[in-house]
Amino acid sequence: MEVLPPFKFNSTHIAKTNNTQNNNTNKTLLNNRKNITVGNSVSYSRLGLHNKTIVANQKKRQHKQTKIKNMKGFTPTSRYVSRFTSSDINKNISTNFEKLYTKNEKGEWVYKFYNSNDDSTVNKNPRRCMCINYSSENDFNTYDRCSNKAIHNSDFCNKHQNCKSYLQKLLSGDEPDPDKLVWKDPLVEGSHNCYSYFLNRQVKAVKEKCNEICHKNYKTVDDCIDDSGCGDLKPQPGDFELIKRTGSDKTKVRIYKCPEMNKKILADNPSIIPVDFNTKCPRGYYKGALTIEPDSTYHFYKQVKNGLFYHKPGLNPVSSIDSPFPGEKGRSIYIPHFANRDYSRDSDGNNDDDGINYTSFCNYYCIPQNKFVHKNLV
Repeated sequence: MEVLPPFKFNSTHIAKTNNTQNNNTNKTLLNNRKNITVGNSVSYSRLGLHNKTIVANQKKRQHKQTKIKNMKGFTPTSRYVSRFTSSDINKNISTNFEKLYTKNEKGEWVYKFYNSNDDSTVNKNPRRCMCINYSSENDFNTYDRCSNKAIHNSDFCNKHQNCKSYLQKLLSGDEPDPDKLVWKDPLVEGSHNCYSYFLNRQVKAVKEKCNEICHKNYKTVDDCIDDSGCGDLKPQPGDFELIKRTGSDKTKVRIYKCPEMNKKILADNPSIIPVDFNTKCPRGYYKGALTIEPDSTYHFYKQVKNGLFYHKPGLNPVSSIDSPFPGEKGRSIYIPHFANRDYSRDSDGNNDDDGINYTSFCNYYCIPQNKFVHKNLV
């Protein structure tokens, strides 16, 4: 049987930042620092890794962190920050949970700037303009969706034909490149999920374990992946912190609500910053989003350089479109809480018992690039 060659991950180049941007980043991270400690020692017994490998990887990360920390003009992340004062607060970034979340009519916590009438998941209006209802190119305080009808062969109305350029102004400049091909390796695609894609991390140990499972239990890798042979390896929010704290994930509690999911994300990686959609992330960061089907499951999105949000549905290939309305192919995802996230029907439009409908939109996040911060993922 042919053994697949090692997968090479091409990290996105991190642009140099000026002193002003660095200061803003420092203030942002200081303001958003959580009282959560994530240690360097964690049990990876679930993946069957040897302790010596773990120690070696820790040393490599520490060396990398020291090297980055000493870079000229680099602003330390929350990993290196030990204290801050009120003067450090950057008011452009919301960190208070109550400022970003609110309860909907069902008593569920959702993104505060969310309006179900603007959500294609709830309000089925295929021809509605997909853009924010801005009146000028600098109108970044607008949160509501345009109610006009999109013109033929376009996702936008006449008023907002320059929506893509408008949304580009909300980018940090350090978003990852469109990366569908980067995630096409079957051993990666079949073992990594939307959470790993959101963090922009492929775990070598997970891929190696998947390769071991496939060669041990299946005739071919394709048979293994088609049968979801590596499905149990999918990284889960909160697992890293739980295993670090208890030594295993046996006490894991599956609560699929926005506040609980938010806590798990930040427990794994305190350097991640909760934000609203209209907030521009600091340099060295890109934006991601979280949504859930209440009490059932979750889904993540990642923004790339072209301003669109991509996502990896479970063990399926990376996608750049939302759930299609009947008779259509799906739309590009410009703003996830406007997009159609209803996957409860099959391709013929009939109810699918195994379908998922992500009706609750949770939040947006600024996630550090891999070259700046090692993001924890089990």
